[in-house]
Amino acid sequence: MDSVKLGRPLKSAVGLIALAAGLGPVAMAQQAPVPSPTDKAAPAQAAQDGVQTFEVGFFKQYNPVTAADIVNRVPGFEIDDGEALRGFGATAGNVLVNGERPSSKILISEQLKRIPADSVAKIELISGSASNVDVRGQTQLVNVVLKKTTQGESSPGTWVVDVRSLQYSNRVGGQFQLTKKFSLGETADLTLDFQLPNLRGRTESFEAVRNPAGDLTRYRQQLGQPNQIGVQGSGVLKWRPTAEDTVGLNVQIAPTWNTTNIGSIDYTPAGAFERGTFGFVDYTNNYTAEVGADWEHRFSPELSVKLIGLGTFTGVDQDDLFHIFTPTGTAGPSGLATIRTINRTTEGGERVGRGFVTWRPNGAHTIDIGMEGAFNFRETTLDIFNDIGAGPVPQALPVSDTRVEETRVEPFITDVWKISPQLTLESGFIYEASTIKQSGDEVKEREFSYPKPRLIATWQAAETDQLRASVTREVAQLDFAEFGSSINVVDESSLIGNPDLEPEKTWKARVEWEHKFGKRGAVTMAVFHDAVEDVQDFVPRTICNVIGQVPCAPANLRTYDAPGNIGDGTRTGVEVRGALPLSPLIPNAEVRFSGMYQETDVTDPLTGESRRFSTEREWTYNVAYRQELPELKSAWGGSAKGTSDKFEYKYLEEIAFDRPGSAIEVFAETTQIPGVTVRASVTNIFHVEETRVRSFFAGSRASDVLQRTEERKQKGGPEGTQWVAVRVSGTF
Repeated sequence: MDSVKLGRPLKSAVGLIALAAGLGPVAMAQQAPVPSPTDKAAPAQAAQDGVQTFEVGFFKQYNPVTAADIVNRVPGFEIDDGEALRGFGATAGNVLVNGERPSSKILISEQLKRIPADSVAKIELISGSASNVDVRGQTQLVNVVLKKTTQGESSPGTWVVDVRSLQYSNRVGGQFQLTKKFSLGETADLTLDFQLPNLRGRTESFEAVRNPAGDLTRYRQQLGQPNQIGVQGSGVLKWRPTAEDTVGLNVQIAPTWNTTNIGSIDYTPAGAFERGTFGFVDYTNNYTAEVGADWEHRFSPELSVKLIGLGTFTGVDQDDLFHIFTPTGTAGPSGLATIRTINRTTEGGERVGRGFVTWRPNGAHTIDIGMEGAFNFRETTLDIFNDIGAGPVPQALPVSDTRVEETRVEPFITDVWKISPQLTLESGFIYEASTIKQSGDEVKEREFSYPKPRLIATWQAAETDQLRASVTREVAQLDFAEFGSSINVVDESSLIGNPDLEPEKTWKARVEWEHKFGKRGAVTMAVFHDAVEDVQDFVPRTICNVIGQVPCAPANLRTYDAPGNIGDGTRTGVEVRGALPLSPLIPNAEVRFSGMYQETDVTDPLTGESRRFSTEREWTYNVAYRQELPELKSAWGGSAKGTSDKFEYKYLEEIAFDRPGSAIEVFAETTQIPGVTVRASVTNIFHVEETRVRSFFAGSRASDVLQRTEERKQKGGPEGTQWVAVRVSGTF
């Protein structure tokens, strides 16, 4: 079993790491030290180390305003923001800045938008494990190398105005962003970013309810109108007090004010009114904040230490007010049957400390050894009241008030071994030990420990070809939100919290081949296989519907859907991505593409039959075309993306989601105005809509006795199904 006490396993892990560090690797033939990320690699060295350098002039034709605009045009590369996990080490994406990972959990794609393009000196595309970077476990990285600033020098600031007219709503939303980098002498610089997001959308859906024979029994129309106004401010300070020390500090705060208007009306097949639900959702005290700091000291070129501290804070109060009408209401105004009030309060936070030593005993090995500790919590309360004319009456929902706390430590060690100019081997080991406590409606404490080894091999077969293979063990993190219950008034569904959730454990094997042709062309193909233990899905949970009743009366027992584990499964698939220049067939044109196909398999605990994983799609694709028109200082192009359907398998129902067809975008942009880029685009020009089919069964899904189906066609979303946008950006 993976669940054990913290004491002995943790001591054993620390001892193992100390032993590994003490023994050290076997000395190899001496090689030249790997250059730092801020040094320009010579072509021969770049080929050997799997590093391809792009000077900033390479991206000039794309008229970049921010570093994000540059990284998005690196041939054969696709930004990976990493996973939204607790802790710091496990959340790394595949983009570095000056060879380091920023000490922040803000998505790296968002952080790149805060770096002016004029601050970028060059881009390094690192294929395979690298010894001179701050991230391990990635087979491909981009390193954004920034220009060095001098005293009194101030780089240009950037501004972006994005305005969108949203389909169905006749409303305008958008975003304003202002970024400026300041030099604070020769040893420090400060980057400030300010944003005003304003998202206003409209969702319309039309739902047909049918009996097992396919006859229409009810018709439902739903409307949602979300509004979000926010303020986001952030600052990043980099200070080099000595030649051996680098200090970083980042702060962000982002309050938002959200409201949503919701309406749902049911009709009979003849068009007679049957039921109406009209509500207003108000989010107050809605904020996220983050403070991070790091310090690195280099004792010598061979030895350095780095410390990282990080804190995040979140909170939201959600107040729902719904008026439910029927033709013969029992209280209040004519037809008003029920007033339902739902109050949710959520607070969460995280504290992370991480420290590690990097040691290069010789030119062949780079060793990282360190420790990460973290404390996380999430506290939620959920109160539901129904008023049918006699005043609000509390409604019981099990596991509606809960607090979850996690304390976790992770010692780790990594060795990047340059076996030869063509072959690199990265090996790593992480030992995770944690305690999770739940209090509130349910009280429970559990302890876990998991070894997480990793092995990555990179072979530079030729200057243009590279083969990468990896085997890793990953342990998913439990979502604390799933420890407590939730309710959806419009869908008339609820999900019960489950304190017995186990994290998924996965052995992942992956092989990928990359081929480059020319400076702008690259294709990467990969195959992968995952063996997943304790697949997380939906399970039935029978629980007392009267809080605190022990023993529970049989009449008060009710079966709900809950997140849970359903056994072991597999995931096997292929991926492809690339960039193809089309010259000389089409001058100054290129195509970029990515796609994935996978098969998942698990045994359904209710039916005993083999099926897919819930919520995972079989395939996705994205193809983009762009052509530069230098004479006109303009460009045009478009993209197409699509996905297969996905399913959710619950106790009483099976839900299918499908978005048939491709979402097509076309755009045109120009730099006719000096220093300003204007881009106009139309997204989802063919009005691709999502279809959701809920199939309800008698007793449970295992009976295979269909009771009814609900087929919904949905237009829109948080930002509308189709929108026309104008983005104006520039420097100052």
